[in-house]
Amino acid sequence: KTAISKILYSYMAKILYLNDKKSCEVFIRDVRSGAVFAYPTEAVFGLGCDIQNKNAIRKILEIKQRDEEKGLIVLSDNLEKVRNLIDDNYYKILTEQSSNGKPTTWLCPASDMVLSEITGKSKKIAIRITTHQISRELCKLLDLPIISTSANKSGEDAITKVNEFDNYFHNKVDYIVHGEVGNSMKPSRILDLITKEVLRAGD
Repeated sequence: KTAISKILYSYMAKILYLNDKKSCEVFIRDVRSGAVFAYPTEAVFGLGCDIQNKNAIRKILEIKQRDEEKGLIVLSDNLEKVRNLIDDNYYKILTEQSSNGKPTTWLCPASDMVLSEITGKSKKIAIRITTHQISRELCKLLDLPIISTSANKSGEDAITKVNEFDNYFHNKVDYIVHGEVGNSMKPSRILDLITKEVLRAGD
């Protein structure tokens, strides 16, 4: 086994290699059934699940010890996948604003189908269209947007390497997607689509 494989071998979590077609087929079924997974993003490892699975979302909140009122980010590889999550009156604005190329998480008026665990105490949904290769591959593989929240307990440093998982989430996630985080030094900026208020500066 490789050094990383040895580190991970004792985990109950399954290690997913995206080039393993058979394992990916099982992964898709498991995610649809509520599996929670850790995966590399632009700057850190994130925790993800099906955005329509309330039990999986609640599991992520419990793992992170995160206040439900804060809400969660939704990640996608393209805008079309998130179209039904945004109030129709604002989708066109998002398509225009998101074309500027800078990594941005947009806070948008949410449609009625978005779970309250995602919007938190607000009526808005935070959406990021990712350029990170593995994150994009996951969204394409699952053919849906996914939850994206940093893999850490609230208030603690986020995980940036696979071998750091033992300190935080030993046996608490169902899958760890193998791969490297991107080159971003900070998480993406968060910008309100309507007011243009900067809620997080980011890179």
